[in-house]
This record gives sequence, C-alpha cells and structure tokens, in this order.
Amino acid sequence: MSTVTAPKRRARPAAKALQAKPAPVVRDSATGQFFVGVGKLEELRDRGFSNDEIYRIVGPRRSIARRKSGSGALTGPESDRALRLERVALAAERVFGDHDKAQRWLRKTSRVLEDAPINLLQSETGAMLVEEELNRIDHGVFA
Repeated sequence: MSTVTAPKRRARPAAKALQAKPAPVVRDSATGQFFVGVGKLEELRDRGFSNDEIYRIVGPRRSIARRKSGSGALTGPESDRALRLERVALAAERVFGDHDKAQRWLRKTSRVLEDAPINLLQSETGAMLVEEELNRIDHGVFA
C-alpha cells in the first residue's frame, strides 16, 4: 500500500516578514522622543495595510519619501502614529485570533464606533475608542 502525502504548503510572504526582526524604537536622549525607522512602514505593509492607509494615517507620501532619502527615521509624531497602527492591529489579531479576521474588522464599519475602526486611528483618542471596543468584544460585552 502506498502512502500519499499532501504537498507542503508554502508560507505567505507576509507571514515570513512578520517573523523578521522588527524595526527598533530609538529614543533621542536630548528630546526624550521616540523614533522608528521607515522600515516600520514595510512591517505595516506586511501586516496587510495598504500604502494609501499608511500614508493617510502615518504621514503624507511625499514626507515619507523625504524620510527614506534623508535620515531614514520617521519624525516623532509619525513614529507615534506608525506604532499606534501596529499596536491596534496586534490587539485586533489577539482578540479575533486570526490575522485576516482582524484586518477585515478594522475596515468594516462598526455600529458602536459609527465608522470603520481604521478611520479612527489618525488620533490617539480614536485609537483609544477602537481599543475600548476591542476590549468589549474580547470580554463579550456588546453594546
């Protein structure tokens, strides 16, 4: 009797990239601000965010292009927004237990938030509202 083995499934390119070493967060000792490199944007793309979403939330395309050709680091506010986007995406993945479900939820209009969660991530206040909604979902509290 011969045995049939299933073909090996290849990992998604995004899954491989998610396992890569994350871009470091660097603190400026003079100002106390935290900065990340433009490589963080590539990590966000690997997480499933489009260029348009990244440019809308983190910073304009032209500004990001200047950072790539210059210092290679995002400004303090841009770094904060990039890390916020990553933080909320990771929280959604934890709550839903699946990367694809989390990405769908971020783009689907929420009755409680009255908008798609991703549209609220441009500000820390909006991100807090999204994280509160994720906590309600995680704990089974539905409004």
